[in-house]
Amino acid sequence: MSITLNVIGGGNMARAIIEGAIHGGILKNNTIAVAEPDDASRTHFENLGCSVVASADELQHAAYVLLAVKPQVFKEVVKHVRGDVIYSIMAGVSISHIATETGNNKVVRLMPNLPCSLGVGATGLTVSQGASKVDAELANALFSAIGIVVEVEESLMDAITAVSGSGPAYVFLLAEAMIQGAIDAGLDQETANTLVRQTIKGAAAMLSQDNRSATAMREAVTSKGGTTAAAIESMQSNKVSESIARGVVAARNRGRELGE
Repeated sequence: MSITLNVIGGGNMARAIIEGAIHGGILKNNTIAVAEPDDASRTHFENLGCSVVASADELQHAAYVLLAVKPQVFKEVVKHVRGDVIYSIMAGVSISHIATETGNNKVVRLMPNLPCSLGVGATGLTVSQGASKVDAELANALFSAIGIVVEVEESLMDAITAVSGSGPAYVFLLAEAMIQGAIDAGLDQETANTLVRQTIKGAAAMLSQDNRSATAMREAVTSKGGTTAAAIESMQSNKVSESIARGVVAARNRGRELGE
């Protein structure tokens, strides 16, 4: 089976996946066809050398089909899914539902996150019994080109969505709060914004490069009776950590509801 890929949906995530596949040498641009109604998006994919059409019904049969549409759009394009194996990045849509609607049980379900667009994403992957090892390996290669991939049981995909899929928003919320705190402490908006962005960037780099646990790293920065300790004690008294943990579980629960 030759490696040809149809992509239904041309949003930012589809762009990241296709660019990663081409630049990483995983797929050739002339083996990729994209169905996308937006003119600007079609131009982007044309510039990459992909075949581009306005509607999924114009796509020919391919070895692989990537469903990169919103879950609510799935019912509109399902009849145009023509491929041997289906890759889906639709949140909350189960493998069994995809298989039932398409009549194809060769399905790999994936949950990438926004930083994939910068090549530093995190993707959860789960494979149906109908899909082969080769199908899973190609999916792994595609998403490893734009970050890391973790394979899990499908029952844990909602947890993956809650942690890494929604996770960037939690960090952005932290940044918002830190910026506001910096302003309340006397800094101007521009200085607060600059310092918070760089601080989070630096802390993230340390998390990725240091083998110590997040707890150990926090404790190393927190001197007893110091300024950091005062901040942490204030946050803990307001149950910030517990609130974040509950938020992750709430996101997981909502993902389950959306998939019902």
